[in-house]
Amino acid sequence: MSYRVIQWATGSVGSAAIGAITHHRDLELAGLWVHSEDKEGRDAGELGGLPPLGIKATRDKEKLLNMDADVVCYSVGRAWMKQGKDALIDELCHILRSGKNVVNTTWPSLVNPKAVGGDVYDKLQAACLDGGTSFYTNGIDPGFGSFGIALSALALSSNARCVHMYEVLNYGPWDDPIMHSFFGFGEKSNDHCMLKQPGFLTDIFASTLQMVAEPMGLELDEILEEHESLYAEEALDLPSGRIEPGTISGTRFKVKGMVRGEARVIVDHVTKLRDEDFPEVPFNSGGGYRAEVEGEPNVRLDLELSSGAQENAHAALASVAMAVVNAIPQVCDALPGVMTYLDLLPHPCRPKD
Repeated sequence: MSYRVIQWATGSVGSAAIGAITHHRDLELAGLWVHSEDKEGRDAGELGGLPPLGIKATRDKEKLLNMDADVVCYSVGRAWMKQGKDALIDELCHILRSGKNVVNTTWPSLVNPKAVGGDVYDKLQAACLDGGTSFYTNGIDPGFGSFGIALSALALSSNARCVHMYEVLNYGPWDDPIMHSFFGFGEKSNDHCMLKQPGFLTDIFASTLQMVAEPMGLELDEILEEHESLYAEEALDLPSGRIEPGTISGTRFKVKGMVRGEARVIVDHVTKLRDEDFPEVPFNSGGGYRAEVEGEPNVRLDLELSSGAQENAHAALASVAMAVVNAIPQVCDALPGVMTYLDLLPHPCRPKD
C-alpha cells in the first residue's frame, strides 16, 4: 500500500523530508506547501535537491487539504515562533480536522503533548477525533537522540537510579549566526538570551523528561535548570563570525527531573565552538548524542550522525525528518488520536531497491 504525503514547508528539514518520502517504497509525494512567493510553482524535486518529480509547490493550503492524500509532513522552520504557539496549534488542528493525519517536527515539545500543559493536548486530541486522524511528533532532540536511545538503554538494565541524556555538539563549523546569537556566542553575557530565562528550558524539555520517567514508573516532583558558560581564551574566526577573547564560546545547561530530592532523569546539552572544549564530556569530533543509565548493569549508548553533504548541519537536520517520515505508515494506520514514540513499533526506513 502506498501512502500519499503532503510535505508542508521546504526548509532544511522539509527539503530532507522530500527526499525521504521519494525514496521510501511505501510513500508517494502528493503535494507541497511553501511559504515564500519565490518557491511557488517550482518543482518539488528542485526544492529537495532531486531530479524533477512533477509536483509543483503551492501556497494554497486549502487546495492541498482538499486533495487526495493521507498525511501531512509538517516541518515549518523557525518562522512558527513569530506566529506563536497558539497559531501553530490552531493550524495543526485545522489540518487534522480536514481528514489528514499529521507527522510533525515543529515545536519539538509536542513529542509528548500531555507534558506541555494547558489545553494543547485536549485541542489536538479533539481535532484528531473530529477528523478521524492521528498526530505524531518526533525529531532528534527532543526525540530519538534523547528519549529514543535512553529507552533502549533502559531495556538492558535494572534498578536504574538515573538516566542522563546528552547532546554534545560543536557549532563552530556551522554558518548560522542566528543560532550563535541564540546561545550568546561572542557576547560578554548571555543572561539576556532566551535559553537563560527561567522556565524556558523546562517548557522545551519537560516532555523529554516525562517520556522517560513515565515508562519507568516515576512521578517527578519538580524540574530544575542549571547553566554554565565558557569564555574564549583566544580569538576564534568562524563561518558565523569572530569570537573575541573574553566572550562566550560555549554553554552547557541541564534540565533535571527530581524525585524526592534526587535527580532521576537529566537532559544535558553541551554546545561549543571547538571539539576540545568541555573535556569533562568527551565525544568524537563534531559531537553527538548519548544516554547513560546508572543501574545494574550501567549502560551507555552513543549516537553519532554523519553525511556526505557539504552542509555541516545536514546530518542532524535530515535525521529530524527521518524520525517522522519513517513513522508515516504506522501513524496512518493507527486509531484516531495523539500518539507518542511509545505507541509505535520499530519503524526502519524502507528503500525502494
